[in-house]
Amino acid sequence: MFIYQAPVRIHDADAAGVLFFGRYFTLAHDAYEAFLESKGFGAGRIFRQEKFLIPVVHAEADYKNPLWVGDLATVRLRVDEVRSRSFSISYEIYTPSNTLACRVRTVHVVVDTEKKRATTLPEELRRVLETEVAIGSGDV
Repeated sequence: MFIYQAPVRIHDADAAGVLFFGRYFTLAHDAYEAFLESKGFGAGRIFRQEKFLIPVVHAEADYKNPLWVGDLATVRLRVDEVRSRSFSISYEIYTPSNTLACRVRTVHVVVDTEKKRATTLPEELRRVLETEVAIGSGDV
């Protein structure tokens, strides 16, 4: 499991000071980018050196409790499944009092940048993701 923390800022909230619903996806994606960076697959490497991209092809969220401006959100990321061309990630986002605020799930597909179609996961990325599945078994 990968842990990421981020503050809820004024520009992330609605007029009542509550985190805007779409910003939960931003928190999840920021955690995803930090996770990939920690595993050697940062955005700089992918965009400058690799011949593949990893777009999101599905995203869903279940909202449980609000986050407020000034809160420090904690995101717990877990790789759920690794397939030949895709993988899925679950995120649980918590309030400062460790109350579940939101569950997010994303599915990513590896796309060959030259052919513009889905392709097999690169072996190095597959190993990283499969290791995380083994480590993170069980609920987030």
